[in-house]
Amino acid sequence: MNRIVAVIPARGGSKTIKRKNIKLLLGKPLIYYSIRAALNAATISEVYVSTEDKEIAQIAKSLGAEIIERPSKLATDHSSTFDVVRHAESILGSPDIIVILQPTSPLRNEREIDEAVALLEDGTDTVVGCCELKKYIWEFKDGLGTPLFSERLPRQHMEENYFENGAIYVTRSKVYQENDYKLGMGIYSKGMTKLYIMDEHHAIDIDTEVDWKITEQLLRARIEANEGTQL
Repeated sequence: MNRIVAVIPARGGSKTIKRKNIKLLLGKPLIYYSIRAALNAATISEVYVSTEDKEIAQIAKSLGAEIIERPSKLATDHSSTFDVVRHAESILGSPDIIVILQPTSPLRNEREIDEAVALLEDGTDTVVGCCELKKYIWEFKDGLGTPLFSERLPRQHMEENYFENGAIYVTRSKVYQENDYKLGMGIYSKGMTKLYIMDEHHAIDIDTEVDWKITEQLLRARIEANEGTQL
């Protein structure tokens, strides 16, 4: 049986929303939702929070997660998630599979985690959470806009493209052992990568105060519908 662990990267600094990872969202710290979803996922055997922040560590531990003490050099604005998880991978003794759950995606639930893990079959090294992208994309340069689409098609006739939403990454440990973020590989491997297509409402990534307010409304509706992780 594979050893599958969840790693939730949560540093103390935040530019747009102060102390975002532990700010209360409907009465619970933001990180609560990712920890709870990971603990409820049938495929996850261990849940860890990687942080350099003592308050985050204390809260995460009280919520049932184990703590990985992150070096301060991996907690700056320029630190990559790849390096943070590679550090966690080395501390954890190379588990078979690592599931990365950003705390800023609180609406991703345990069912979606399990479904993403299930896609990591033989020959697949990475699964990336994505959402459908059917929009008119423009390039903005030197004050001018240039369309990156050749024809203004109705949405239903657009090509199937997807954007990475940051909510779920499932990777084999060897991805961190064999690749280098500085080479542009990020969390991706040189092997096969699959996409886990998600509902955009479940994959919202909180970056601004507007994102926060939208998430509050979506979470209220989700709780009322008794869907997924509960308060």
